[in-house]
Amino acid sequence: MTDEKVLAAHVDEFIRLIKDTRKYQDYVHMCEVLAAEPEISEKVREFRRENYFLQHAPENEDIYDRVAELRLRNEELLSRPEVYDYLMAEWEFFRLVQELFDRIMERMDF
Repeated sequence: MTDEKVLAAHVDEFIRLIKDTRKYQDYVHMCEVLAAEPEISEKVREFRRENYFLQHAPENEDIYDRVAELRLRNEELLSRPEVYDYLMAEWEFFRLVQELFDRIMERMDF
């Protein structure tokens, strides 16, 4: 077996292990919960999109007021338990993924 095939097999196993985590399973479950409410799901996607662009604004741009305004504008949406649970599950899962990639990068010689 070539190095690439061996590596691909290990990556597939790594992905399976990630999918077996509670954090991933909670995230998938909350995606399904939101999918059952298409209107709410769309509002959450729009909120996340706006929040993403604010978080990635140029460093010289003061975004605190804009983030506060976004949250205030979406206060009713964010107060829904399923939306809160989805956002927390997403955050927990993405934090896990970030920690894994950070660990990989720490151990690589560049």
